[in-house]
Amino acid sequence: MSAGPAAPTVAEDPRDAIPRLLARRGYRITGPRRAVLDALATTQEPRTVVQLHRALGGERVNLVSVYRTVKLLCDVGLVRATDAAQGQRRYELAEPFTAHHHHLICRQCGQIEDLDGCLLEEDVLARLGRRVRQSRRFRVTDHELRFFGICRRCDGA
Repeated sequence: MSAGPAAPTVAEDPRDAIPRLLARRGYRITGPRRAVLDALATTQEPRTVVQLHRALGGERVNLVSVYRTVKLLCDVGLVRATDAAQGQRRYELAEPFTAHHHHLICRQCGQIEDLDGCLLEEDVLARLGRRVRQSRRFRVTDHELRFFGICRRCDGA
């Protein structure tokens, strides 16, 4: 029995990998899906669905199609929902395409900045996982850190 399709690597261009992964799962890569994928792949920060729609510019993709595409990509694990800065959920490519990272979130303007890598050392993560497992009978499989504060632009520094 085969192990299934190989997971994409960070070095692999998501604009090539995601259509291939969708096809393997029985989904077509339509024009609107391609446009949303391109918008996600070319951004440096998580975006709301409305921001993704605006980024499509002249593309003839309606807002409902953007919502549906983002939902599909989240459902199949290729895009993840991130922090809801200023009450709006934002989306970015899943970790196989971006590498593990955390976010800095400005409480004033809502800007989200990637904080590359993980600040938690492996032994700290392992201890936290064991503690949660013992106290809550819950097995931790992933984690996310968010730091809230004031960005450089809003701080005026």
